[in-house]
Amino acid sequence: MGELETEYQDRVDFTIIPAEETARSQAAIDAYGFTALKHGLVVFASDGTPRVKLPGHQYGEPEIRAAIEEVLAAE
Repeated sequence: MGELETEYQDRVDFTIIPAEETARSQAAIDAYGFTALKHGLVVFASDGTPRVKLPGHQYGEPEIRAAIEEVLAAE
């Protein structure tokens, strides 16, 4: 994520929530549709609306980059 943070600098805020905190957040897990896998990645619009949800952890930089670009293009 560090490389993406450097690349997007002031255009994107990155917040990584530790697994321990995620485990205590069942309502958010359910709201984002991550119930079965218990975690994932959410890309939010600047107004705080969740725009892209990637469940689990079977995604890499290309998928994360595409999600960020999708949200930025819609802003």
